[in-house]
Amino acid sequence: MAPRSPSPTPVPAAVGTGDFPYKWDEIATKLGLESNGEIADFILAPIFLHHWTKLRDQMPLRPGTSAEIIPAEDRTAISEFTTSIYMAMDCMATSKYDRPTSGDRINWTTIEHSECLVYQCTRDLAVAGRSFHIEFERQKLKNEAGRKDALCRIRGLAMLVFNLIVNYTQMSPSNVIRKIEAKRPAKDPSLSPLPEVRRKWQLENMELDDLRKTVLDRQRKGEDEKQWLIDILMKELKDGGVNGDDGVEVKREGSIRVGGVKRKKEGDE
Repeated sequence: MAPRSPSPTPVPAAVGTGDFPYKWDEIATKLGLESNGEIADFILAPIFLHHWTKLRDQMPLRPGTSAEIIPAEDRTAISEFTTSIYMAMDCMATSKYDRPTSGDRINWTTIEHSECLVYQCTRDLAVAGRSFHIEFERQKLKNEAGRKDALCRIRGLAMLVFNLIVNYTQMSPSNVIRKIEAKRPAKDPSLSPLPEVRRKWQLENMELDDLRKTVLDRQRKGEDEKQWLIDILMKELKDGGVNGDDGVEVKREGSIRVGGVKRKKEGDE
């Protein structure tokens, strides 16, 4: 079982559109945790965090989109998903999820990416001394009850992954998501689940003139730009910040008054 963090993080809460497909209490039970309060620690522990952030970046997950998952109501599909992973782990032959290349992944569905994560994470957690070791001991897997426990752990991982996919793509980021991003930020900031990170990336990649216009447009709040600029200068004059014609030059060209900004000549003090 993963060690508890110094400041426990609550289980993700549904914020934004929709709800989580799987119940957190059921996930905790299937993962062998004492309560759903331990799920955040499980997520943030190195093994799961490593595999989860690989899926996030390799798929990649895109906020504001609808990613394919297995819904809780489709018990047949989730059972087949779980069993296929168990069979791959039990088989002596190499699975397609053991050492997939970027070329392999490019045509994968969301379900295949999820299956790879659950397979690799279960395999790592089944190592001696880790949280799934007892359920995957060879001796225990020889009987039906033992296999049932192993399948239970795999199913718990699958349910957890599908909940996190929904949280990343269709909801406002939970505290757990924010902690994941603090530990291992999304490789592509434009796809971060954190809106402030995506916005910063957008601003950093704007042309300076566009950025300036964005800031000024927001500050003037729909007011006529020329009048808004005049009001700023007049306020400075009223407040004693500048002299009446400081920095501004008005001259006549024929019968037309032309205004401009005074520029210092070389040698002017």
